[in-house]
Amino acid sequence: MNRKILFPLAFTLLFAINCSKKTEEILLPEKLYVIPFANNTVSVYHSLDTLERVSTFEKDKYWVVNGILKLVPKNQSDKVISFLFGDCDSRFKCSDGKFYIKLNTIHYNADAGLDVPMSLAAPFSPVYIAKKDQVDSIVEGIQFFKQPTSEYPAKGLNSSFVDHMLEITKSLGKQDRNEILIPFYVLQKMISTKGNANFPEFDLTNYKISSTLQSIVDAKTSGSLSSFVFPTSFSDKQIKVLEELVEETRKERIFNLMNVEKSWQTIQKEYKELAKVPDTKQKVLESILKTAEYKVIGREGLLQINGLDPKQENGVKFQKNKTTGNLEIVSTNSALNTFEVSQSEILPNTEDSVKLRLTSPTGEELILESIGIPKAFKGAETLKEYVKSIPKTIDEIISAASNVQRSAMNAALRFGVGKFDRESGQYIYEIQNVNVVLALFKNNSVFSASDSEYSQEVSSRFGDEIITKFYQKYDKATKVQTLFLNYEVEGCARECNTYPYPDNLCFTTGDSLIVKFTPSDLEVSEEVDIKFSAAKSKFCNYPFGNQE
Repeated sequence: MNRKILFPLAFTLLFAINCSKKTEEILLPEKLYVIPFANNTVSVYHSLDTLERVSTFEKDKYWVVNGILKLVPKNQSDKVISFLFGDCDSRFKCSDGKFYIKLNTIHYNADAGLDVPMSLAAPFSPVYIAKKDQVDSIVEGIQFFKQPTSEYPAKGLNSSFVDHMLEITKSLGKQDRNEILIPFYVLQKMISTKGNANFPEFDLTNYKISSTLQSIVDAKTSGSLSSFVFPTSFSDKQIKVLEELVEETRKERIFNLMNVEKSWQTIQKEYKELAKVPDTKQKVLESILKTAEYKVIGREGLLQINGLDPKQENGVKFQKNKTTGNLEIVSTNSALNTFEVSQSEILPNTEDSVKLRLTSPTGEELILESIGIPKAFKGAETLKEYVKSIPKTIDEIISAASNVQRSAMNAALRFGVGKFDRESGQYIYEIQNVNVVLALFKNNSVFSASDSEYSQEVSSRFGDEIITKFYQKYDKATKVQTLFLNYEVEGCARECNTYPYPDNLCFTTGDSLIVKFTPSDLEVSEEVDIKFSAAKSKFCNYPFGNQE
């Protein structure tokens, strides 16, 4: 190509690229309705010059928007800030007759049709963005989400809304998640199976359940399911997502019970609490029965059963009752034959065996005492074996770990002091060793600094907050070490401005780094919680992946 032509062409392309990135206002093909979830607020602004907040979403309200404003700040041309906008109403005055909602501060449904990428790192304020013909069904769904004891909508829930609700449920803390998830899962299983799902030894009284689920349970008890009119069910794919979430809870409870050293009194209590999760208690019972031989107490004609090998003398096998779903113990001995278990409990006993009381639907009892500890109870061995595998030095621990969560957990077990907390279901450890704490703070996704580096400048963004620097000081006279963090907060609309927050004290000699983790984190470190005990700013904990 001729060089005389090439230069003007390159200039034209460069000019076109620069000009293509400009502030633009895009009118939507139709008005959209922004509907907030329960107990969530989203800021609404009346001025893009000051981003002055004039309102927040209130319960049971929706906002009508008719366009998207893609705004390029005057002083930061490499950034595009997107806002939804709508016409102001009598609730408040707007400087240019419009209100604005900043899109990167809300988490909305994937099919909203905005053609704007969602920022999942944004503050989590879930809303649903609906078309006019969806509004009534979405509001109905949110009302049920807010009041799960109410009647379930006869037509079911909008499929897209269900997908969005499942994503929100995944993001919740474990306690909040289970309070919503488990009764909702049971409801959907009962609807999808026309009431024919069974949940042996599951106790629904632990939860607030919908009036619809109660009606199904009552109809099943009275034998009138055939005349019950069931609401529309979830899709198979959506029920599978629910099942996967429940399975996570199930696995964690089982792991916590079977793999943590604790007293038999605690094991008794935790075994009883397995009734809070569907299909869990009898699954554990079968595991306990299959991993030991048992003495049979007070049953004429039967002294022992062997759950380890059904082919051995006194061997038994296990099966599910086809009608009730209950576990059955099947023996060739006529003194037992087939024993259906409708209720089970671990009884007080010595430390070297497990004693069980099993009850049939008719009230018949079978008392069993294990010969030795069932192999299902690994107890402290799991943790002891894990600790043996942890490297000896903090440098080796950091080098061997895939992320700071595993580094901190391993460092806590090697250098910290702590124990298992039954109430929270977590190990809670404190690390006071200054060198260990500093090493963890300096080696993560935000910082990468050696022992000899006493400060490091970075630019690590968390939404509108940017961590910019850490530095440490050492007082020779008092031998006190202190650690500080600097960060900035950015606000962008017509212009971008940053507001510095320097000199945030994170840690000083005598403070601790608190590390919390569950027994299942020994396998996969997913929810290790790492926080300074006395940090002056929550941003001190951000390098540990803890953004609360």
